[in-house]
Amino acid sequence: MAAPARRARTVLTEALRQARRDANLTGTTLATRLGVGWAQPKVSKIESGRQLPTVDEVRAWAKATSADTDKLLALHAHAMHEFESFRDSFEIDGGPDRHQEIHAAAERAATVINGFQPNIVHGLLQTPDYARALLRLPGGPGDHGATHDEIDRIVAARMRRAAILYEPGRRIAVLIGEAALYNRVGSTKIMDEQREQIARLATASTHATIGIIPFRSFPVLAQHGWDQRDRIVTLETTAGDLEIADPAEVDQYAHWAALLLRTSKTGRAAAELCRTSMQNEVGGLN
Repeated sequence: MAAPARRARTVLTEALRQARRDANLTGTTLATRLGVGWAQPKVSKIESGRQLPTVDEVRAWAKATSADTDKLLALHAHAMHEFESFRDSFEIDGGPDRHQEIHAAAERAATVINGFQPNIVHGLLQTPDYARALLRLPGGPGDHGATHDEIDRIVAARMRRAAILYEPGRRIAVLIGEAALYNRVGSTKIMDEQREQIARLATASTHATIGIIPFRSFPVLAQHGWDQRDRIVTLETTAGDLEIADPAEVDQYAHWAALLLRTSKTGRAAAELCRTSMQNEVGGLN
């Protein structure tokens, strides 16, 4: 199933692809028929959803394939509305990095911060290169039109957020599943630097507890990550952030965080898990 923020775009790309196939055209022959400014890679990007076509490009596509122009334009209008709605939430009053600044402000105001990610490295622990590679994956901001410069601003804002780990006066626990050490984001070099960063933070003189939940531990049926800042729990989704403020629900997430922390490896034990994951990759186990 398409992600919530991409369903209309997926329908459009499937219709464009089918129009080409119905016309018995390859991507290369369609590009040739479309003429100046077109090439097979552009056709491929549009059909894979990596590039949203303009109205004029949809008209040209329909003409070249003898498809129903009005139908394709209607699908394009839905995709544009979906895309613009995402951008509106993504660029809240000040650009894509504003989202990170909002999180940072909430963290500075909080006295209790719990963060958990089962399969990726939590944002507060990420290196710049890991964060950049992660954000450029399908499903991330790059998949919704963010430029390289915009992603770099998000990364910079995320690095500024990490300063909270060194500030006193809060109870902070940042937890990740051991799977995050093995799920490769970017290159082997990026992953090695990320593991070293986690090991360093786990044993550094920060004011946060950095924990890794080992594969053999399964204390909570956690199918997603979350962040708790005092009495608000935030779940990031492709359709935007979901905030939970119901006291009973927040207490439940706080309880889950306590269970995860209890079974997690911290300090030198966490650093050892990082080193083991690096050795396993070198040894061909990953």
